[in-house]
Parts: sequence; structure tokens; C-alpha cells
Amino acid sequence: MDSAFSDRAGDSSPFHDTGQATSAQSDGTQPHGRNGLGGIVSQFSRSVRVQLVALLLIFSVPPVLLYSVFKAAELDKQSLLLEAVRENDRTVGRALAPLLQAMQPGDFSRIPQELARFESDQRNIKVLFKPAEGGAGFFYVASAPEVATEQLAAERQQLIDLGVLPRLEGSCSGNVTLGDRVALPGGGGQMLMAVTPVQSPKGCWVVVVSAAQDAVAALIDGRPYWTRPETRMAGLIYATMAVLVFLIFAAVWSALARFRRTAATVEQGRSFATITAVPELAQLAKEFDAMVARLRRTTDVLRQAAEDNAHAFKGPIAVIRQATEFVSRNVADPGTAGINAITASLNRLEGLVRSAQRLDTATADMLETGWALVNLSELVRTFIAEYQVMLGPRNGTIVPQISPNLYIAGREDMIETILENLIDNAISFSPEGGQVEVTAMTEDGKIVVSVADEGPGVAPDQLVRIFDRYYSSRPSKEMDDAESIAETNGDIHFGIGLWLVQQHVQAMGGTVEATNQDSGGLRMTVRIPMAGTNGSANGLSRRH
Repeated sequence: MDSAFSDRAGDSSPFHDTGQATSAQSDGTQPHGRNGLGGIVSQFSRSVRVQLVALLLIFSVPPVLLYSVFKAAELDKQSLLLEAVRENDRTVGRALAPLLQAMQPGDFSRIPQELARFESDQRNIKVLFKPAEGGAGFFYVASAPEVATEQLAAERQQLIDLGVLPRLEGSCSGNVTLGDRVALPGGGGQMLMAVTPVQSPKGCWVVVVSAAQDAVAALIDGRPYWTRPETRMAGLIYATMAVLVFLIFAAVWSALARFRRTAATVEQGRSFATITAVPELAQLAKEFDAMVARLRRTTDVLRQAAEDNAHAFKGPIAVIRQATEFVSRNVADPGTAGINAITASLNRLEGLVRSAQRLDTATADMLETGWALVNLSELVRTFIAEYQVMLGPRNGTIVPQISPNLYIAGREDMIETILENLIDNAISFSPEGGQVEVTAMTEDGKIVVSVADEGPGVAPDQLVRIFDRYYSSRPSKEMDDAESIAETNGDIHFGIGLWLVQQHVQAMGGTVEATNQDSGGLRMTVRIPMAGTNGSANGLSRRH
């Protein structure tokens, strides 16, 4: 483990960074171009889910509104048609009025002939007469179509059942033409009836005109409007259109979901083009595959460049060091001061080369595509066990407190880099044989990993800056004194480690902060979203 990543090293190098954050906590939040209500509305308006809900409302509201409008129009149409039929029937009564008013008892035989003029398949006409004197009821005079003598009793009974006789009395008494719908006995439907009184010196004539039942049924449909064939057909067409639109949305949503799952497992070699079922997204999938390929090539180039640069620098440095060692053995004591300065500079240069190499490698790690489901509990336990063996009890003891079954979405190498730099920092500042406490647990839906040491802590005004690149807070004499460097196992600290911790944590959607403990020492706290506790999440491959 290379402690070139330990950030609190005393550093007066030109890499000192004065550009500063204002908070000890870094959460990776980026400023948005649009804030406030307008930004929220804009964000929601672009959401496929919101658009789908809006589409559902659009397809749901119009049928309700249109149904009410069309139903009212249908009722108005029926009312107009019925009124036209009633007016036509009343016209028959008014046309017969002159004849009936001049009618003498001996002329009754003319009435059937006159009724024949108005006879039709859709109309039934009856003429009844109530004498002015001594008449307690109505006489059935004629009808069109004609009714056989043997059917008169049945005809009379029908008039009684329909409630026509009481209407006749009222019509003659008030001399008012009546028109209404009459329910047929037994729930057999309805019929239209117009009762027109004609007063004469001899008595009261009544012309009863009724529409045939079939004609009324053609005009008046007593069924609910939504059961009408035309209504059902319109509803079927509308529903088919709605289903087709929703299927299109579902196909796009499904394609986007497959894109998301593929992006989460892209490191397994899956291709966006192979999972795309929507032809219009095929070109987009190819572009995604090309982008992933470019990222992989970039990471390979970065790693290779880091390795090549390190080798290129280490060769000349090794030659200079060997020459310096040879000179130091053959030069008198007064000349050793210059040799020591050269040696110290070589140490710093070697540390810088290692830091640059690790920085390039870490950058490549962050560019690496794909996340896996990592069992953080097992990873931390294994890492601490291996680290403790290498560390030895004399240099310190790591005390783990790890909750089981903690899963996060990330990369093992990135998590190991985070742990390595945090523990390196803690060990380097703890007294010889001291303890470093490493805990991992869940809190508010996130996994919290903390590393606490027994060192001197950090000045409050520097808690913000220790995550800056090339910033260190170690005593400067450690950087200027070659003997002091040797006493720290040759570790050169350039303020890279905690910056890398911050970058890796942010890449996994987390935050990192530093706080001084009341009992002394510094506590580094990392919070990362929890992927689950059952070993599966969003199609990520499971790693232990």
C-alpha cells in the first residue's frame, strides 16, 4: 500500500492548492441551470412517467365530457322527433274538426271514408263521440285501420288499460288537445298519443291518434345511451386508439428500462444494440455501444500511460540515486549537505511519480464503465484482515465493527482505494501501537462507513480543505527533513489520498466528511446509498 495518498502530510510543495471549498462535507452536488418553480416544472414536464399520467388524463376526461354532451343531444333529438309526431297527429284531429262539427246522426257512415285519407302504417286513428244530452260515456264511432266487430270489446279494453278514457273526459271538459307518451301494458314499451276534442252542438267528438308501437320504438330508444350500438362502436374505436398509444409509451418505457439495466451491467460485456427491440432506438443503442467502447479504450490508454510514465521517470531517478550514493561514500563530510539535499529531492520526486501514477490509475478506475453489487461487509472484513497482517501490531491495531449484509452498487477496486487511503491516514496520525476504529452500518437508508484514529485531529479551519487535491496539513519539517522522511517509512505525502476518496465516493452517489472527535482524533465518515440487503438490485451482478 502506497501512502502517497495520505492527505494530511505536511506539504510546502508547489502543488499546494488555495482554491477552496466552504464545507467539510462534499456531496458532489452540481449547480443547476434552472432553479425554483420553473426548473421543477420543466423537469416534471420532461418525465416520461409524468407524460404518461397526463396522457391517461387526456384519454379519460374527453369520453366523460363527450358522453354527457352526446347524451343531451340524443335526448334533444328524441324530444324534437316526438314533438313532430305529436304535432302531426294533432293535425289529423284539426283536419277532421270541420266535418265532425257539421256531422248529423245519419252521416256517421262518412267518417270511415274520411279517416282513410289519413291512414298509414305508422298511425292509428279512433273517433269517439259523447252526446251532449244523456250521454254518460263515449261511443266508439270509427277507426282507421278498421276494427272488426268481434274485436271491439278488446279495443275497448285496450283503451281502458292505456288510461285513455279518463283523458277523453279531461279533453272534452277543458277543450284542450292532449299529447303524451303512454306506457303499454305489461312493460311492452311506449306509444305516442294525441287526443283532440271537437265540440259540436250535438256533443263532444274526440279524435285519438296514436303512433304504432314499432314507429315509436324507432324514435324512442329506452335503453341506456352507452348500450346503443353506435355508442359502443365509438367507444371501441376510442379505446383501441388509447391502447395503441399506451402500447407505444410502454414500448419506449421498456426500452429505456432495458437501457438502464444494460448500463448497470455493461462491464459484463452486454451490448445496448442487442437488447434494443424498438427500431427507432437502434441507432441510439449503437452510439451508446460506441461511447462505452471509447471509454474502455480511454481507460486502457490512461493506465498504460501511467505505467509508461512511471517507468520513464523511475529509470533516470534510479541512475541519479545510484550515482548520489556512490558520491556520498567517497566525499568528505563537508560535502554531504549537498548530497543530502539531492537525496531528499529524489525522495520527493519518487513520491510525486508514484502519486501521479496512482492518480492516473484512479482516474481510469472512475472512467471504467459498469457497477456491480458489492457485499461491503465481506469486502471490509477481508481488507482489514489483510491490512492488519501487513501492518503488524507494533504499528497499530484496527478494530472493526461491521454490520452483516451491507450491499452497495460500485466497484471493488474503488472501494478498496477508499478504505486504503482512509486507514493509511488514520494509521499515520495514530501513536505507535494505537487503535484505528473502522465501523460499517446502516443509517437512514444509507450505508455509513467511518474510520476514527487517536491522533491530534485537524484544525477546524482545515477540515474543509483536507479534501482538496494537493493540500496537506502535516508539519512542514517532515517534508524538509530527510531523516524525518525515513522515520515514516519513506512515505511522501502530496495531498492526493483524501481527494481520491472524495472523487470515488461521489462517483458512487455518496458523501464524505471529516469531524474532530470530542475524545481526540479525527473521524472520517462516508455515506453511500444502500443497494439492498438481499444480494440483488437492479440487475447488478453480485460480488463478495
